[in-house]
Amino acid sequence: MLGREAVNGLYEYFISQFGPETSPEFQRARINFVKSLAAYSIITYLLAIKDRHNGNIMYDQDGHILHIDFGFCFDIVPGGVKFEQSPFKLTREMVRVMGGNTSTQAYKWFEELCVKSFLACRLHMHELIGMVVPMLESGLPCFKAATIKHLTQRFVPNKSDKEAAIYIRGLIKKSFESFATKGYDEFQRITNGIPY
Repeated sequence: MLGREAVNGLYEYFISQFGPETSPEFQRARINFVKSLAAYSIITYLLAIKDRHNGNIMYDQDGHILHIDFGFCFDIVPGGVKFEQSPFKLTREMVRVMGGNTSTQAYKWFEELCVKSFLACRLHMHELIGMVVPMLESGLPCFKAATIKHLTQRFVPNKSDKEAAIYIRGLIKKSFESFATKGYDEFQRITNGIPY
């Protein structure tokens, strides 16, 4: 679990699990972390997955990020209050595992993977939206009249690939250390005892 339950933070957890940052084990775990974080970032943005507090984010024995609890997505948010304003969760702890700042090779690779993932998803926008359409009749509260419109808008279909790449880099910037994300983590700590 992301947070301070067993160790002081995510970076410290990686050190305790995989050894020093210079070790091959840590480097492999970092690669797994960066790849899975990029994929998760784009997926949680496109599907508008919310409730991304630290109790819903885990890591496997190889350093991959894992998400649990997908009860809030598309057009439903916890408590009906849109606490989480950022497109996806990207904290200082996550960036620390990628080398500590936004100019490291690992962070730049993360950005590149996010852009490539987003552009690849855009190529399949109609198929992806087509998988959601049948769910509109499911009665699930996350599907509303405007769900498809909102989903389509997140693909920014009127932008060129170059413009879409710039757009996604802007979302990465907006997500990093978002005040709303920090506030939501603090809310979860106070109300549910979930560390961050």
